[in-house]
Amino acid sequence: MNIKKYSKNPILTKEMVPFNVNSIFNPGAVKYDDKYILLCRIEMPNGRSSLVLAESNNGFDFKVHEKPALSPEDHKDCYEYVNWGIEDPRITQIGDKYFIAYTGYSKHMPLVILSETKDFRSFKIHGPITEPCNKDAAVFPEKISGNYWKVDRPAAEVKREIWISSSPDMIHWGNYKCLTAPLLGTWEADKIGNSSTPVKTKDGWLMLYHGVRGFGITSSYRLGVLLMDLEKPWVLKGRSMEPIMSPENDYERIGDVMNVVFSNGWIVEDDGSVKIYYSGADTNICLAETTIDYLLSVCRPV
Repeated sequence: MNIKKYSKNPILTKEMVPFNVNSIFNPGAVKYDDKYILLCRIEMPNGRSSLVLAESNNGFDFKVHEKPALSPEDHKDCYEYVNWGIEDPRITQIGDKYFIAYTGYSKHMPLVILSETKDFRSFKIHGPITEPCNKDAAVFPEKISGNYWKVDRPAAEVKREIWISSSPDMIHWGNYKCLTAPLLGTWEADKIGNSSTPVKTKDGWLMLYHGVRGFGITSSYRLGVLLMDLEKPWVLKGRSMEPIMSPENDYERIGDVMNVVFSNGWIVEDDGSVKIYYSGADTNICLAETTIDYLLSVCRPV
C-alpha cells in the first residue's frame, strides 16, 4: 500500500459544523475511549481561530461538537499571547494524559502553547513553552534518556528549519539542536515544518513533515516523512526524497490557501496501518491511508 486518499474526501467541511465558521481544517488526531478524536482548527467569523472536537467510531464519519473545546478566551493567564487565535494542534498521549501543543497568535507573533487533558472535556492550560516566533511543535510520546523531547520551528517568520529540544518537566526547554533544514532546489526548498507527533517504530522515530516551494506568485505545500534515531532523536537517519502527498484534487487546490495538503496528526492502528488526517487548501479536513512499512520504505539514508 502506498498512499490512498479516501474516496469520499473531504470528510469534514464548514457545513458540517453546527455553528457558524468560515472553515474547519488542520486537526490533531488521537484515539481516546475507543473513539477517533480530531481536535480541529476552526476559523470563526471574526477571522480568529479556536479549536473544536470531532468524534468518530470508525475513523471516517465524524460528528463535530456543538461548541469550541478551546478558545483564546479560555487562556486567561496568557490571553495576551493568543488573542488573535489558537491554531494547528498536535496531540501526544503519555500515560493517561494527552498533551496538546499548538500555536498562539497575537501582536507578539506566533509562539507555542501547551495544554493537557485526560478526557477532552476539561483542559489544563500551561501557557507558552517557547518565546516568539515559534510554531509547528509536537512532543514525543515518551521520555528519552530521562527527558521529554519536542520538535518545532523557531524564528518561524524568517527561519525554515526543524529544531529539537529537551525538557525535564515539559515546561522548561533547552539543549536546542537543528534537526534538519530544507533541501535546496527540491520540492521543500522554501521551508519545512513538523506535521505530526513522532511515532516509535523498529527503525526509529517516524514523523510527518511539510515542505513548501514557491512557483511565481503561488506556492505548494506537500508532505514528506523523516526518520530519527531512537536513542538520539536529534540524529536524522532518513527522509523521503520526494513528497508522499501533494495537492492534486480540487478540494486540495482551491480554497482559502491554494495548493495545500497540510497535516497535524495521524493515527497508527495496531496492525501498522496509518490514517493521516490533513487539510485541503486550508479549508476542509481530509483522510489518507497508508502503512508504517511503506513510510519507512521511502526514507532514504542521510
